[in-house]
Amino acid sequence: MLVCNVSLRPARSGIAAAITEAVTAVDAIATGNVVFATLVDDPASVGDNVNAYLGEIMLEAANADALAEAGLTYSSAINEAITASDTQSATAAAAPTTWDAATATAVTLSGGNLVATNTGTTSADQGVRVASSSGKTSGKYYFEITTTVSGTGGNIAVGICTTTSTYPSLGNLAAAAVVGNTSIRNSGNLWANGTNTGITIGTYSAVGQVVSVAVDLDNLRIWFRRGANNWNNSGTANPATNTGGIVIPAGTMVPVCIFGGSAGAAGNAFTANFGASAFAGTVPSGFTSGWPA
Repeated sequence: MLVCNVSLRPARSGIAAAITEAVTAVDAIATGNVVFATLVDDPASVGDNVNAYLGEIMLEAANADALAEAGLTYSSAINEAITASDTQSATAAAAPTTWDAATATAVTLSGGNLVATNTGTTSADQGVRVASSSGKTSGKYYFEITTTVSGTGGNIAVGICTTTSTYPSLGNLAAAAVVGNTSIRNSGNLWANGTNTGITIGTYSAVGQVVSVAVDLDNLRIWFRRGANNWNNSGTANPATNTGGIVIPAGTMVPVCIFGGSAGAAGNAFTANFGASAFAGTVPSGFTSGWPA
């Protein structure tokens, strides 16, 4: 007997597979562009994976003025100075002085008390000077006097004197240094401490000529100049180098002008420039421009 045995393959049974979900889906707090990659279905895999790329998180500035910068930032403390202090960069110059009306004898003042005009005709004790409060015992000063010698008369002069001086004949005044004496118009002689020095800076033949005066109270010397001529009428005299100066007496000094009293003297005048306006001449090096009050 022929027996044929056919074995049949058992039927397919199911294979269990675990499908694992991601632990937690996290929502990003910050906003931004989310760019998804292409979704690919893998037939060999039971599960499908979704790959995604989160774009760069853009931080909003805290306010309109804030700037977001990349990289590390090192902060440093900015310390404010405890006290703001003033630094002196310049010294304010004192206002220039004028003729002092309280010292005027037979003289009227005008032009801001810079123009002194003689009114007397009989007395030699006539003139005006700067106030004693502006007297100097040290320092170097430069000022100018412009002449308006319209009449005649002796003892007409300009220069410096002590604060205790009066106005008699200038040749006899022992505490002054002036140009003039017998008449600034006629001689231009230089007198100092009651003595004629024998130096003349020349005759003032025209109205409106300028007398320049350089006074060195540190070395007790004085220089006069007529117009653009040499100091003390010398080619070597120089206030800047303390050469060729005339010796002056010690004391508290002020600028002065003197008028002699005689017929026709009234109307003679001097206009002072103690630094309130530009000078006609050059101020010597090292000298103060004008006579401070």
